[in-house]
Amino acid sequence: MMLRLAFLSLWRRPLRYGLLLLLTAVACALPVFVIQLAGGLYQGLNRATAPFPILAGAKGSPYQLVLNTVFLRDRPIGNIPYGEVETLRQSGKASQVLPLAFGDSYRGFRLCGTEKEIFSYEVPGEPHPWLVPVQGRSFVGPGEAVLGADTARLTGLKVGDVFQSSHGFIAKGKAHNHPYRVVGILAPVHGPYDKAILVPLEDIWEAHAGHGDASFHTGQKGDVTAILIRPKGYGEAMQLLSAWQRKKGSPSQLLFPAQSLIALYGMVGQSRQFWMMISLGLLGAAVLVTLLALYWDGTSRMEEWALLRALGASLRKTQGLLLLEQFLLLLVGSTLGWLLGYGGSLLAAAGISQQAAVEMSRTPLWQGFLAPLLLLGAGTLGGVFPLWLLRKKDIAPYL
Repeated sequence: MMLRLAFLSLWRRPLRYGLLLLLTAVACALPVFVIQLAGGLYQGLNRATAPFPILAGAKGSPYQLVLNTVFLRDRPIGNIPYGEVETLRQSGKASQVLPLAFGDSYRGFRLCGTEKEIFSYEVPGEPHPWLVPVQGRSFVGPGEAVLGADTARLTGLKVGDVFQSSHGFIAKGKAHNHPYRVVGILAPVHGPYDKAILVPLEDIWEAHAGHGDASFHTGQKGDVTAILIRPKGYGEAMQLLSAWQRKKGSPSQLLFPAQSLIALYGMVGQSRQFWMMISLGLLGAAVLVTLLALYWDGTSRMEEWALLRALGASLRKTQGLLLLEQFLLLLVGSTLGWLLGYGGSLLAAAGISQQAAVEMSRTPLWQGFLAPLLLLGAGTLGGVFPLWLLRKKDIAPYL
């Protein structure tokens, strides 16, 4: 009975309570959006770098090496001899060493020249290989290509189709006279390599041999852009890094991609703290305005309360009705705010995945539920104050 009365009381004043609902929803949506966006970005970056414990590449900016190799963005720094791959394999400190060569694309999707062992490469901590064809098979010979899940979906290429790559990374670059036949499509990895095209390393060397690019065909084997290294353990990883730092005249650098993200995490963290402070201020303002509005609403309805008291309703029941109205208002507003914040984060995640090749996590984070719970709890407890003020008023003049 009390719940029905409270609902009808709110329904009778749609404009007044609609504005309060809107304020509550917006105040709740912003922190939920910030928490989901920052948390999803952290998880997306961690997922993208997880397959790359150690990278080797040409000397230069480590950030550019990470962007090009891990996130398939920016241009390669340069190339290093294939002999660096053999040196790392002979070190005895790596369980897997895989060469990677970039420089070509198809309709803006980057080709990655590598060796077939990449299809058995396991991400540290994961029980299954990283890149597994869900349709067709992996490449075994020249002229064969395996597409990432998003590459196949967005280009429309299917197993058996033939395409020609372009030099460079623009969608309408100069075409190579080097056809590829699609032999497989990868299962989604929810990372940048969903937009990659994997081809045999020798095909990249052959395609670039006709462009006069000596860096791709020096000696018996061509050059590579980067080297993916999975160390046998933490100790071996530090030994490799130390050995490379002492190595004089080496054309390559060795780095941990996860360390390169620390600065990015710091920038995201500072932005997150700034917006969280604003969000908390909005939450406090929403609670305060809601309490003031409920007090003013109570004073404007004194005749209604007086009539309820005259009909035999106790002071406790009258106050309970007011508190229930406030609880319902905050419950609906905070729920709507969470839905708005979470929905906004999904839209932002879709945009970021298209522009930055970072697949953000779309799983609702438990921290995101703290904002509506805080608003609901603080608002309900704070509702005792306007009830106490209304209790001081004499209802006799309103009878």
